[in-house]
Amino acid sequence: MTQGFSQIEDFGIGFLCWQGYDGFRQALKTYEQAHLFDLAAERLIYFNGLDEGARALAKEFAIPFAGSAENFGILGGFKGLAEAMSSEVLLLLENDLPLIEPGREARRQIRQAVDAVRAGEVQVFRMRHRHRPGQKFTTLDKYRRYHAKGTMAALRRLLRPGKARRLIGTALYAEQAPEEKFAEIERQPQGWWKISTRHLPWTNQSIIVRRDFFLDRIIAHAEKNPSNRSVNGFPDIEKEWNGRKWRNSGWTIGAGRGLFTHERE
Repeated sequence: MTQGFSQIEDFGIGFLCWQGYDGFRQALKTYEQAHLFDLAAERLIYFNGLDEGARALAKEFAIPFAGSAENFGILGGFKGLAEAMSSEVLLLLENDLPLIEPGREARRQIRQAVDAVRAGEVQVFRMRHRHRPGQKFTTLDKYRRYHAKGTMAALRRLLRPGKARRLIGTALYAEQAPEEKFAEIERQPQGWWKISTRHLPWTNQSIIVRRDFFLDRIIAHAEKNPSNRSVNGFPDIEKEWNGRKWRNSGWTIGAGRGLFTHERE
């Protein structure tokens, strides 16, 4: 452990990886340089499609690994990852999420998010970067269609108020001070925001969550309620959750400036 960087009690960092080893290597280097691994007593990579390249990569960074030669998809992979870990609170990452904030800021945000989740202030804390979310963040365009200035956006809000309300949370990624535009977004004294699941969907990407909540509530429901849509033929958790069940759960989401962007090869 690097001198001066104390571990967070009962906290683990887990990675889900399927192919893309070169990009994953670059992401791991950003975590290593920021000393993120020093925060967690437990670290694990779960490989969907475990092969010699996967083993070599895990050995290169001295990170324990698990997985299967078979690809079990996003839901199966995340379930396998969380079941193979034991820490109370987990930072869950995929293999294409490099860190883009300085190490000191990253460690500050992670400690803050772990504290909020552990205290039950929120059920999940998003760690995707607010201003540089990266690839495949199409919800920003949807948000602007309903909440930009102008007649057309106002008309869409009038015609589809439910859709407009569901997009409110995306203001976190589109507005400098989202709490000033929407009362539903609450800025906390520590500088992060809290919002109901009514206004922001579940995401698999860059989250901090309690392990038991993830396995017993999120994974269990997704397995019992498979969507007729899939990713590469597998359920992905997001499609199973992002509907009325999620919006009516009564849960809350935390988000701050964020740390990780999305860069798929």
